[in-house]
Amino acid sequence: MQDIFARRRFGYNSGRMRIAAILILLAQSLAAQEGFYRFAVERDRLSGAPDFSWLNRPLTPADRLFVCGAHFCRVGPDLKPGTGDDERVRLFGTNAVFGGNFPEEADAQRIARRLRRLGVNVVRLHHMDTSPDRNPGEARSILTTDPYPTLNPVSVRRLRRFLDALKAEGIYVNVNLHVGYEFRPAVDQVPPLPGSERLPTQSKPLHIFYPRMVELQLEFTRRLLTALELRGDPVLAMVEINNESSLVDAFQRGLLERTVLGEYKTELERQWNAFLGTKYRTTDALRAAWGELPAGQSLDARNVALPQRQAPAAVLNDFLAFLAERDAEYLRRMRAVVHEVTDRWVPVTGTQVGFGGNLLHLDSHAAMDYLDNHFYVDHYNFPNVRWDARDWRIRDSSSVGSGLAAFLNMAAAREFGRPYTVSEFNQPWPNRQAAEIVPTLAAFAAFQDWDGIMHFAYAHNREWDSKVPNGFDLNADWTKFVSFGQAALIYRRGLVREGGKIIALPVSSALRLRAAREGKAGAVAAALQAFANYEPELALIHRVGLERREDTRSPMLPKPSAPFRSDTGELVYDREARVLVIQAPQAAGVFGFVERRKVQAGALEVELGPTARGFAAILLTALDSRPIEKSRRLLLTTPGCTFGTQPGTDPPRMQRLILYPGTTDWYTIEPEPGSTRPSGPRSAGVEPIWMERVESYVTLRTAARALQVYPLDGSGARLNALTADAVQRVKGGYRIHLQADGQPPAPWYEIVVE
Repeated sequence: MQDIFARRRFGYNSGRMRIAAILILLAQSLAAQEGFYRFAVERDRLSGAPDFSWLNRPLTPADRLFVCGAHFCRVGPDLKPGTGDDERVRLFGTNAVFGGNFPEEADAQRIARRLRRLGVNVVRLHHMDTSPDRNPGEARSILTTDPYPTLNPVSVRRLRRFLDALKAEGIYVNVNLHVGYEFRPAVDQVPPLPGSERLPTQSKPLHIFYPRMVELQLEFTRRLLTALELRGDPVLAMVEINNESSLVDAFQRGLLERTVLGEYKTELERQWNAFLGTKYRTTDALRAAWGELPAGQSLDARNVALPQRQAPAAVLNDFLAFLAERDAEYLRRMRAVVHEVTDRWVPVTGTQVGFGGNLLHLDSHAAMDYLDNHFYVDHYNFPNVRWDARDWRIRDSSSVGSGLAAFLNMAAAREFGRPYTVSEFNQPWPNRQAAEIVPTLAAFAAFQDWDGIMHFAYAHNREWDSKVPNGFDLNADWTKFVSFGQAALIYRRGLVREGGKIIALPVSSALRLRAAREGKAGAVAAALQAFANYEPELALIHRVGLERREDTRSPMLPKPSAPFRSDTGELVYDREARVLVIQAPQAAGVFGFVERRKVQAGALEVELGPTARGFAAILLTALDSRPIEKSRRLLLTTPGCTFGTQPGTDPPRMQRLILYPGTTDWYTIEPEPGSTRPSGPRSAGVEPIWMERVESYVTLRTAARALQVYPLDGSGARLNALTADAVQRVKGGYRIHLQADGQPPAPWYEIVVE
């Protein structure tokens, strides 16, 4: 009996211990998730205040885009460019990448509708050529593994249906040509590199100058644009020839000596000697210009070697001019074929300013119709192997908190006189400040009067219904998704006005060569600061841009002082406080490290509540085209950072951002249970998804006698209005307590004036 009793007592105690352990684990789980709530957008049911479909209408022949001076315009009802009914168009959108370009026919329409709800009016078709399909049915690429450029008929058919769906929803496309295709010597009949069976990644920069590769790309362009039936189709907004690559950039980054080898080096040297022969004609003239010439080299023998980066300035000036001309010739030939297959009105660009050789980009792209650029805030870093899914890290930095350096560099790289776009930008997951990037760039781009901005990316694959944050993708990144439509409204409708004063920076040929010779690749603002006495912060006060002009005098430029206030008064950036404010008539927002201060933004005042960690991205927009004080319907968004649930945890708990092993200032997502790798994959989480709660008090200046504040669920539907204790009448308006204890947690609110 004693033994039985003892066993029963032990079992009873064991049960109590198990229950206690479970309760402890549950308490730990809840503590880990304190300050977060479950949230996901129902993308196919989204309606109401967060639905910005009304910004679009189906594209017709009258919507064909062309370059009208410094901007993009639609041709208008007379279908003729350059006439009185032309109308300016700004492009706001995202990217489709890899298999994300080729939705199945049943999905094409619903994805196009999703994008329309976000206020998107352009999709950039990116990385279509990168992963040729062995099995065409996989439809990950526009190409098959047969000799380049063999098109995949399944992908062509799917993409054409997607184009039709986008057109019906008022969305243009930006077609990319060479992005990631890597020529295969054995298949494409191009030379191998010495000692290697493969060419450099994406064939860069060999594809720019090697004759057979160029001819094959010309044929690819003909086949692709013809197969997609894009002649005269208003869905085609523009064409990009070559993603993130140029010969000048390869020289600046030290890639030429590592990649231009064997027959490729022989060919580039042949072109180099032809260039020198045309310019100098004799070896004596060349020697006089350079001051020296290595023994045994001459123009007569056509054996002048490719210079190294340490060569004298006179030699480098010639070499950089040669490389820029090679870049330009490649782009001119590709542009001519685009226009041959479509028509001469289609806007075409080459590569991005940040990869064009600093200011020398203006020379290589002189014949292009518009200029484009890319930037990232806190891009993934791979300390060991590039794109290792389980070994990566980020800084968890903030754009607003670190001086808006990327914005300022983008502004300095713009050339006046032709359109300017930024076709890639992001602050990718799991950066905790990522809610800032889309609305602040939309406001800044509107102030600078750029012509297009495109978030990277909507989706890299066809997992359309995933609800888990994944790398660069917007598709399930609720942190950015929540205010994306408001950003579209601000940018496309000009809720933030363009700057009143223009600062045009003259850049002579000598300055362009010096920047390419001495400046860092992509660092345009830094080059202008070093060589032309330019203060990058001027872009926070006035519109800025470049002009190719042989003006040796240094212009008298204003000296910006902090805090930086735009000449319209609608943007204010306090670098010390790390806060950016939007205070326009129909848009008000506070972004950055508000901490415990009260921050005024026009008709809006923001003060964070006691549970908030100190960072906010709070944006208010009028939905009825009235000033905020008189608006009767508004949308307020206050998204926080987002995490999935850690796989294999029981009870389920939220993923953690942890220090990358061995560091004190790099972060990564914790590995999955049982993993020995430093990181969890950038798509490692599972449902449910947790969003940070950002408790705040917002004071809205309004003449309203009464108003209702409705939290919205994931479909945009109204939940119960906030109670009277959360919406208090104060002098001049209302003080609203958001995301307080006991309220339905939500990142967006519809405000209705009664």
